[in-house]
Amino acid sequence: MNYYVKRTFQAFFTVWATLTFTFVLTRYMPGGPLDFIRAQMALGNLGPGSGGGGSGSVDMDQFSQLAQQYVGIDPSKPIYLQYTDYMVNLLQGDLGQSIWYGEPVAQVLFPAVPWTVFLGSIAVTVSFTTRVVIGALLAYIEGSKLDLGGTTALIWGHSIPFYIIAIVLIYVFGYQYGWFPISGRVNANATPGLNVPFVQGILWHAALPIVSLVWVSFGQGALAMRANSIQVLGEDYLRAARLRGIASDRIALLYVGRNAILPMYTQMLIQIAFVFAGSVYLESIFAYPGVGYYLFQGIQARDYPLMMGAFILITVTVVIAMYVADLTYSFLDPRIKQGDASEAY
Repeated sequence: MNYYVKRTFQAFFTVWATLTFTFVLTRYMPGGPLDFIRAQMALGNLGPGSGGGGSGSVDMDQFSQLAQQYVGIDPSKPIYLQYTDYMVNLLQGDLGQSIWYGEPVAQVLFPAVPWTVFLGSIAVTVSFTTRVVIGALLAYIEGSKLDLGGTTALIWGHSIPFYIIAIVLIYVFGYQYGWFPISGRVNANATPGLNVPFVQGILWHAALPIVSLVWVSFGQGALAMRANSIQVLGEDYLRAARLRGIASDRIALLYVGRNAILPMYTQMLIQIAFVFAGSVYLESIFAYPGVGYYLFQGIQARDYPLMMGAFILITVTVVIAMYVADLTYSFLDPRIKQGDASEAY
């Protein structure tokens, strides 16, 4: 089977398995969405005339209508029809209706996706650039006191969880000095549009979350780049290049840098996946309304449709990032094509 066809099949299979898993959770999990809707109806919190003080009885027709409205499943239908309806709705972008917000989940989550992507893309870019530069510099001065101190600092910094860094940043630069806002994503007093106050407010609100996200993989990435560079520096072809009189800067860029940075590309795409996964904690800490923030809100409010929708978005994003890494790495490193050819049979 062709390498690319195989990877494409794996990506689609992972997405399908994720969607099927969410259906199983929705339909069969004890205390899940359907049980929650049934309990809320019994309490009089859902349905016509809701307002509390329910009688404890549940009208099954009304329950089926509400289940169809909120989670896209009609419990009165056979299980295979429930699964078909659920998958068709998801493929059409219908993630159900949020119980807490009273709006379609898609209308709640989709406007939040660009903000999470905004944080993640800047954080990944800054992290990738800085760790490549610092890791390469430490490799060139291997064994020096600066290398020892820098490596120790990177190991120490990587051992601190990013959410601890986020809390410290909020306390110091948000509460103590008031230099950065501690919640929100835009300046409420600025006019929306391409103007300096509004754009500055966006960057100011995103600054501390971005620093926290950079912290997630900066230390580990810089150490990995250092190790890759040291390994490349010991290769025989570099000694041959020096003997041929090739300039040091040309060796550093075309030989050391190019070969040492290749494994970092895959790590960068993997980091995108972890950024989305870590956004649940980070956006909640900074009260930054992104996908992770709404996922946490759904957990707190037991808003199952919102939780499931956010979970699906994050999972699909992770799968896409890994899929892009698989397909593009062979273009950057021609040596991978040998593995491609061997896998094709």
